[in-house]
Amino acid sequence: MRATAAAMVLALGLVTAATAAPVEHLVLAPYPGPPAWKLITNKAAGAQFYREQIPASQTVDDFTDILTSQNFPQQRGVDPSVYLRNVFQAAAGSCDGLRVDGPKAAMEGGYRVAYGQVFCGQEKGKSFGVIIFFKAISGDDALYSVERDVQVPANPAGGSLSYANQAQMQTSMKDQTTADSYLLKSVYLCGAKATDKRCK
Repeated sequence: MRATAAAMVLALGLVTAATAAPVEHLVLAPYPGPPAWKLITNKAAGAQFYREQIPASQTVDDFTDILTSQNFPQQRGVDPSVYLRNVFQAAAGSCDGLRVDGPKAAMEGGYRVAYGQVFCGQEKGKSFGVIIFFKAISGDDALYSVERDVQVPANPAGGSLSYANQAQMQTSMKDQTTADSYLLKSVYLCGAKATDKRCK
C-alpha cells in the first residue's frame, strides 16, 4: 500500500513538473562579429542579474564597445516606456550635447517592449561621446533592459556627429546599424506567455 501511494505521489510530481510554466528568461543571441564577443561581468543577487560583454579584441581597461543586460524584479509590471524615460532623464546629468530618440513602444512575442536611443555628445570627464541603443521588456517576473554602447568622437555641442575621416564614419555607421538590428531581431523574452516561436 505504501509503495503504491509513493508511486502515485511520484507520478503526480512528474506530471506537475512536466506541465509547469516555463521559467521566464531573457535571450541574447551571440553579438555579430568578427571578432566574437566575450563576457566580462556576470553578477547575480537572488533573481537579479547584471552582465556585460565586449569584443574579444578589446580589454576591460580600454573597451570602446559594450553590451549590457540586466533585470529588475522589483520593477515587474512597469511600463518599459516609462522606464526608458527615467533612464533618459538620468543621462542628462552625465552628458554634454544630449539628444534622445524615443521611447517607442511595441508588442513583441507577447510582451510589452520599448526602444530608444541616447546621443551623448561627450560624457562628462571623458574624451569621447557615446550612442546608446536601448531595448526594455516588461516580463511577468521582472523588467529587462539591454543596451548597446557605441563610442563616437566627442561633440559636446551635440547635433551631427563629426569624424576624423571617411573610414571612421563608415565604421561608426555600420556599428550603429548592427546595434539597432541586433536589439530588434536577436534580443527577446521567453516565458509562460511568450508567443515567439524561438521559445518553443
